[in-house]
Amino acid sequence: MPCTGAYATPAEYNALMCAGLDLTDADTVTAITTALTIAASDVHAALAAVGACNCTLASWATVYLKKLNIIDAAVIHNCPCGNQLSDSEKQTFLTWLNEQFALIRTQKIEVCANATGADYPAWGVIQTGLTAWSEAEIIQNEFLKSVP
Repeated sequence: MPCTGAYATPAEYNALMCAGLDLTDADTVTAITTALTIAASDVHAALAAVGACNCTLASWATVYLKKLNIIDAAVIHNCPCGNQLSDSEKQTFLTWLNEQFALIRTQKIEVCANATGADYPAWGVIQTGLTAWSEAEIIQNEFLKSVP
């Protein structure tokens, strides 16, 4: 998935943050779309830092990136439905987002399919190759860990 555009739609934003906003108003949809697009740049930056812009996403990663995108948009944009986040709620969400982006940048959360992540054991005493098959698996895991 290339690092362009928003990961979530106005309807998905509405479902998570507003619950019942009338999406027939073009100005409202435009405002939400703009907020999602701007907020997606934070997600793009984290993915680009680890070369994950053009990988095939893991099965769970699409929804995870949508969640990050929606919460980031809620921090920078007040929902037109009146469900306003307080300053302390925005700060809590911002802290959580920064932690998630750091986990992506350090590859503790690996969004690409078939990737193993930074904490996956590939060499050392945790995995020991007792057979030719397990040795091959260790080598393959090390390769998957090192290829973006």
